[in-house]
Amino acid sequence: MPAYPTKPRGGRSTSGVICSGNGPDYVEQSGEFRSFRNARNDWMIDRRVQKYETFTGIDGINTQDRAVQEGMGPIVDRSKEYLGPADRAIIATRRLLLQAVKTVQEGGDPPGVDTSYYSARAIEKIFPREITWRETVLPEMYAQDNIPVAAK
Repeated sequence: MPAYPTKPRGGRSTSGVICSGNGPDYVEQSGEFRSFRNARNDWMIDRRVQKYETFTGIDGINTQDRAVQEGMGPIVDRSKEYLGPADRAIIATRRLLLQAVKTVQEGGDPPGVDTSYYSARAIEKIFPREITWRETVLPEMYAQDNIPVAAK
C-alpha cells in the first residue's frame, strides 16, 4: 500500500468499504490511528477537485470534519464580546451550557440525559396555522406501547 492511499473518488477503498475518510485506507493502523490526511500535509487538498467537484477538495467526509475541527484555531476569549438582539440563540445556548455545568458541579445530572428522551423521534409535518405544533407533533414524538409510529 502506498504511503498515502489512492482510490477512485466516491468509490470503494482498497479494503472494500465505501470511502468516507475513515478506515485502513485513511488512518494508519500501527497504534496511533492518525489520519494520513492531516494539517501537516494540508489534508491533501486537491485544488482541481476543489475547483470543479467539491467545496473542500478533501477526500472523505470524516477527513473534512477533522480538517474543520483542527483548523479552527485557538479558543477565543469571549468575555469581552458584545452580543446583540440578533444573537439571542447564542445567548440562550450559552446560558443552558453554563447551567448544565453548574448542575454537574453540584452533583446533579445535566438536561438531556434522562431516559425519557430515549423514545423521542424527529417529526416533520405541515399543519394549519391555527393549530399549535404541540397539538399536532407532540403526540407522535414519543413511542407508545412499543408500536412504531409508522405502524399506527
